[in-house]
Parts: sequence; structure tokens; C-alpha cells
Amino acid sequence: MEMKTFTYKSGDNGEPLEANVHWSSEAVDQKESLKPIELMPAVLILHAGGMAVGSNAMIPKSQIAYLASLNFVVVSPNYRLCPQVTAAEGPFGDSLSAYTWCQTELPSLVKNADGTRIAAMGNSIGGTLALSLALQPHPPKVIACFYPSLYLSDLDSSAHKPFAGFPPLLDWVDTPENKAALLNQSAGGAQISTFPLYIPGVTQPQPRHIWFVSQLRAGNWVAAMQPDKNYEAIDPCVRFGEKGAQWPPTVIAQGDLDDVPGGGVEYVNRAVKELKEAGAKLVEVEIVEGESHLFDMKPEAALGQDGRKAEVVKKALDFLRKYV
Repeated sequence: MEMKTFTYKSGDNGEPLEANVHWSSEAVDQKESLKPIELMPAVLILHAGGMAVGSNAMIPKSQIAYLASLNFVVVSPNYRLCPQVTAAEGPFGDSLSAYTWCQTELPSLVKNADGTRIAAMGNSIGGTLALSLALQPHPPKVIACFYPSLYLSDLDSSAHKPFAGFPPLLDWVDTPENKAALLNQSAGGAQISTFPLYIPGVTQPQPRHIWFVSQLRAGNWVAAMQPDKNYEAIDPCVRFGEKGAQWPPTVIAQGDLDDVPGGGVEYVNRAVKELKEAGAKLVEVEIVEGESHLFDMKPEAALGQDGRKAEVVKKALDFLRKYV
């Protein structure tokens, strides 16, 4: 498997926004034959992290390797994180830029890459970002979402309710020192597009972690990410009806115990119902019993393992290949 890192966009201050690109060398080095060369479709994978932390390093390596074995060019971008930018500007805007880059630039950078056949995939908020791409004039051919956050503009949804499911950290205190750390002022305010997760017992919480968890616990997560309160700009669910029967084939994989803001079986079922009522032709759901958020990142969910988690992951990735 080959891998290169490309800059697909620059931040407001010239910061490089990078995407890792993986592909099978066997697919590129196709030997001469009477058959025409098979172009490789692309799959854009958007990472989790609640729009404030995370990076493409979160994407399971076994998923990347399996998709490459299916002849995909696998593109995993980093995007600018809140609160230095709004959700609409950073996570959503940069994801769209990465998608456009796959359409226009990727074919000239990776031999035999097909910019007209692109799948979109994401985990958690990355799944929401993947769904938002369906609203483009030339949307992805197919979408796979793992436990997406849905209905971010519905003020009565859990996206706007206090959430105590993450380990409590110190209370956020808006001191000049904390604010400077949050906004990366030591680096001149350079916009951040990667930030490591806090792992209890392994890493020390940073001001960004404390701020993020404090927003979740206060029920202020969406408002903190989109301060102008234009929540519809970051909620693809309110626009399901625009595409109707043109909505791409979509599969959603969801743990039945997941209760993160905007997540869970209740909201997935609501989305599926509304998509089908709007005319979407193919929307499938895979429920994983006894599992909550990030289930596909557990070792036992790796491709090649036995059990329901790995089975669902494989089904979702095969769905992408079937309909791209």
C-alpha cells in the first residue's frame, strides 16, 4: 500500500491543511492487457472528535487497508478545529474543500484515480460531515456513517442537552492563560487542524480538553462550535428533502447504547424515516447491540476479527464499494 500526504487547502493564516492518501500499488501498476485500465474510485474519510479535537490518525488502519484492497484511493483529511473557526468554516467548510479537491486535483496526483466516483465516510461528527456532502450539486456516489451526530439544529434534541458521559475534568475557567492556550496564541494564533485525544490514565488533560468537555457537560456543545447560532448551516438533516430520490445510497452503523449528543438509535431511525419519506431509494441501518460510541475503533472491530463489530464494519465498507 502506498501513502502520501498532500496539502489540499490553506487556513486563514496560510496553515497547510493536509490529507493522507493511501492506495494499492497493485492497482496503479496494472500490467498491460487487452482490458482497459480500471480507474480507482476515491473514498473520503472524515474523522471524529466533536469538531474540537482529533485528527485523521484516529481512523483505524485496518479500515484504510481494507478499502485500499477494494481498489479505493483512501483520502483522510484533517480539518480546522473549533473554536478558532466556526463549525461551518472549519469542519464543514474544510470537508467540502477536501471533497472538491478529490474531484479536481486527486486524479493528477495519484495515477488512475477517478475524480468522478467518490464515496464519503465518517465517524461520529465525521459521519455528519459525510452526510453534508450529499447536498452538493455533484454529491458522493455513496455514503457510510458510523454513529453520526444528527439534528444539530433541533434545540430539543440531545445535541443541546447536558452530557455527562465523558470523564469529568477540571472546570473550565476563562482565564487569559487558558484562553491563550485554547486559541494557540503561543504560535501566533495559528489555526489548529490536529489535536490529540485525552486518554484517562495515559495522557494529561490540556486546556482544550477541559474546555471541550465543559461545553458538553453544560449542554453548550453546538453553541460553542457555531456561536452565531446558525445551526441549520451545520445540520444536513434539515435539508433531506432537497435531494429526494437523488440522495446517495447510505448506510448507518450505530451502537444501541450510544447516547452522545445528537447520537443514538432514536435519531438514526428518525433520519432514516425522513430520508425515505423524502424519496431516498436506499438507506440501510446496521445496529450493533451492546455497543456505544466509537465501537469500530476497538481492537475486536478490526477487519479480519470475528464478531458483530467487525462484521458491521466490513458490511459498511463493502456497501461503499458496491455502490460507488
